[in-house]
Amino acid sequence: MPNLFTTRQSIGLLWLRTAVALLICQHDPVDATAQAFDAFGFDRAVQQEAMGYQWLRWSSEHIGHRLTGSAQGARAEDLADSLFRASALPVVSRFPFAAQAWSRGTIQLTVNDPTGAWHVQAVALANTPLEALVEAPIVDAGNGLPADLDSVGDRAKGAALLVNLGLIGAPEGARNLHRSEKAALAMGRGAALLLFVNHVEGHILLTGTASIDGALIPVPAASIATEDGKALRERLVRGEQLTARLAMGNQSRRVSANNIIAEIPGARVPEEVILIGGHLDCWDLATGATDNGLGSFSILDLARAMSAMEVRPERTVRFVLFMGEEQGLLGSRALVDEYARSGELAHVKCMINLDMSGHPQGFGIAGPQGWGDLVARISKEIALVDSAAFAGTMSEEVWLHSDHQPFLLRGVPVIYPLSDLGKHVYGCYHSSCDDIHLVDPQAMVDNVRFVGQLVYRLASSQALPPHFTEESLRARLIDAGLEQPLRIGGDWPW
Repeated sequence: MPNLFTTRQSIGLLWLRTAVALLICQHDPVDATAQAFDAFGFDRAVQQEAMGYQWLRWSSEHIGHRLTGSAQGARAEDLADSLFRASALPVVSRFPFAAQAWSRGTIQLTVNDPTGAWHVQAVALANTPLEALVEAPIVDAGNGLPADLDSVGDRAKGAALLVNLGLIGAPEGARNLHRSEKAALAMGRGAALLLFVNHVEGHILLTGTASIDGALIPVPAASIATEDGKALRERLVRGEQLTARLAMGNQSRRVSANNIIAEIPGARVPEEVILIGGHLDCWDLATGATDNGLGSFSILDLARAMSAMEVRPERTVRFVLFMGEEQGLLGSRALVDEYARSGELAHVKCMINLDMSGHPQGFGIAGPQGWGDLVARISKEIALVDSAAFAGTMSEEVWLHSDHQPFLLRGVPVIYPLSDLGKHVYGCYHSSCDDIHLVDPQAMVDNVRFVGQLVYRLASSQALPPHFTEESLRARLIDAGLEQPLRIGGDWPW
């Protein structure tokens, strides 16, 4: 058991140092309605006073993972709440929600042939059964897409399906599905066991939810290394009859968690809200430094930087750190449901999602007419501050399975930074190598620099474009090829 007294002392010292630094750096508050945003001054201040990486390193070393429902997850919530307060945010609150929290227990996977058996290293995927003992013949289901399952046919029934997490040898233009969507399709074909093959070399095991809605699925699912998946497939090609035997025991309990929310009220149009969100939680195999400490602690530093500025944004800026994203967007779904019930959602003009973002080169936009032109114009203005670091790239790709999804499905325009963190980062997300050594401090500084300038300029726009209409949202989702995955997940609104 950790020395809680020493840990609390460390947290207290961190907060004290933060508060002192902020008091030194922070300007005297003024009424900002008559002042213009100084983009170059903001950029200099962010680079000189950045705290995000230091806070993330402290969390990685003293808290560890931030799994929703765990003691570490609760401590991460407390830390975020305190850092918002130490940064002098005028409004800080918690949004509580209840969740069914899954946690991993034991797992043993063996592969049998007529001559014997051998152990294969595996990790359970989340929201899999609490107790399971399954023995089934191994059948290669390729990428686990509908066409792959069609080719397997009746052999899927009662089988242990070997499924790629990524796409390998797929037809040109094929679109991958989330592991939870592949699991739903495989269970629909009668699979008894799911063995997901990681696509990253180095015997790296990857976790993540196998459930679309956060409920426990009835079929056990586990992840194995790419090297083991390749070896199994080579033996199947040779015609060997292989049987997988998997035993697992996990836990699940009802817990309470909190989204941590802070805001700076707008100086001119306080009733209109620009919401910046990212998930604070992470899986338990490592400390989640890149997924999504990179985004969530950048948001904390952005809040600090904006609070320290003399100029208040003209619209209200709300910062939200979500819990439960990894287990099925639990915190963001709960918040959006409440905002829809109360009418607050109509005031949220757009949602900016920072999930594994760093060194933004531009922005992606999922919004109706007007949003693309507005963000493109703002991007050109940001590039004037530092064209070497910010290219002003634009994208209209729409994607799912992060905290922007519940907002998008209610018609709220979504913006996200365009980043390329490199294969060394993407190969470690959800795995045991996702730790602080992967984080480039400057990536977090650039998040704050460029997202902050976007936010200030959105806030000062004379008028912001509207939400999606129901018809325009439906058309956009269909054009993006998202109808099928949303139907599989039970999230298709029509």
